[in-house]
Amino acid sequence: MPAGPLIPGLREYDAPRRRRGGALPWILLALGLVAALTLLAGVIGGVGPLRALGAAESPMEPVAWRPTSSELVIQVAVAVPPSGLCAGDEVKAIAVERGPRIEVSASRTQPRNTDVCSGVGIAGDRVWVDVAVDVPVAGRPVIRTTDRQPLPQEAAAAEEPVSEPASPAA
Repeated sequence: MPAGPLIPGLREYDAPRRRRGGALPWILLALGLVAALTLLAGVIGGVGPLRALGAAESPMEPVAWRPTSSELVIQVAVAVPPSGLCAGDEVKAIAVERGPRIEVSASRTQPRNTDVCSGVGIAGDRVWVDVAVDVPVAGRPVIRTTDRQPLPQEAAAAEEPVSEPASPAA
């Protein structure tokens, strides 16, 4: 029995077979799995670089403001909703400076998969949020963006004393 090609003159069996890389399909599969898990974690779990896809944002109402030790930072009091805030909620306030006034709006960002939760770690009916401004307030009114009502100014936040580290006894 001949060991050569079936058709004389064709050398299809003369060269050794080329092996395709066995690692390439595994690398592509691993990359696809990582991409799918990242997308899934962002949408369902509300974590990672795609957290915004799995988060719901709802407006909140600023109720007051107060100056801080820095002239370029004010604190805005935001009313806590009746349902309370969950542990994973993020409250943020934004200031827009328009000429002689500062307009403030606030919002809450929470994961979409959050069921009803009780307010945790909330003392009182409002939360204070730091807001950066470009120019010191200097008597300009701070108003709520939603209804253009001026916010009342409260006393400056009490500065907590910074304790000096104890020196080691020699």
